[in-house]
Amino acid sequence: MHTAADFRAFADRVREVTGGIPVGFKLSANHIEKDIQFALDASADYIILDGRGGGTGAAPEMFRDHISVPTIPALARARRYLDAQGVGNEVTLIITGGLRVPMDFVKAMALGADGVALSNSAMQSIGCVAARMCNTNNCPAGIATQKADLRQRLNVEKSAVQLKNFFEASVELMQVMARACGHDRLDRFNKDDLATFNREMAFLSGIKYSGFSDPEKSV
Repeated sequence: MHTAADFRAFADRVREVTGGIPVGFKLSANHIEKDIQFALDASADYIILDGRGGGTGAAPEMFRDHISVPTIPALARARRYLDAQGVGNEVTLIITGGLRVPMDFVKAMALGADGVALSNSAMQSIGCVAARMCNTNNCPAGIATQKADLRQRLNVEKSAVQLKNFFEASVELMQVMARACGHDRLDRFNKDDLATFNREMAFLSGIKYSGFSDPEKSV
């Protein structure tokens, strides 16, 4: 498959065979608008956008530190583009990449994400020790390995409870922040809930700048 039409035909076949399962794209945040348009042309139901800043135990340092757009400005650009194309309410936008704690999730949703995907924080909740050797098959925590002796170190039942607790506690804290912002649902977060004192972040993301926009007015 090479063209958007090829992917669309494949996606239609998948939906036909599965009874309508959603089909989407996971995109590294590089040529954001161009890549999203390809996904739209291919009839994507959802898009997972992976920004720079996420954790990895296997990627080369050169790639990890120098490839892709940072998560927050990437999300802002993606939301603006989807809305400009008139599909903001039709295509689900999921963001990932360095979002680890409840306030990260709140900010992402306020900036336009429909959902947040996690890896690093979820793995840590089940016992990841950040050995950064996921690609070696020698994970000391027994998570990223197929070796039977190492896998025995992972207590699946205990880890499942820990992961459940992390997710539930995160949602509870997000609900607290929603109430503080005057919302009764998590999907009511919006850009008006955000402000930043970082000029560059305001410029990159469209978030309101909390200082004087005109330096002369601060005198």
